[in-house]
Amino acid sequence: MNPAQFNKRILIRKCTLTTDELLQEIETFEDYGGYWAMVKTLKGSEIMGAGREQTKVEKRYVLRYSKSLDEFIKNEHTTFEVVHNDVVYDVKSAINDDDMNITVTIVVEGRS
Repeated sequence: MNPAQFNKRILIRKCTLTTDELLQEIETFEDYGGYWAMVKTLKGSEIMGAGREQTKVEKRYVLRYSKSLDEFIKNEHTTFEVVHNDVVYDVKSAINDDDMNITVTIVVEGRS
């Protein structure tokens, strides 16, 4: 594994629930941490929706394993989001690759 492949900076944001003055729960995201990642595009597919064309973007981010990141993923599952180049992506899955504690793969989906 070449360290130079981890050349894209991503931001992981954690979901938190807050209560407003009307006692309604509001979902907000706060920064959890920045990581260096290797980016792999899974697919780009054109979809037609509401009379206009949109692009559905799916990517795979591979990060170096860290115990804190692994524990975060175990606690949050897919309730966090990833920001890369000012685009926000919803997390579809996140896993410690082969349970080897070497890399973590996060599969995301976003719209550009």
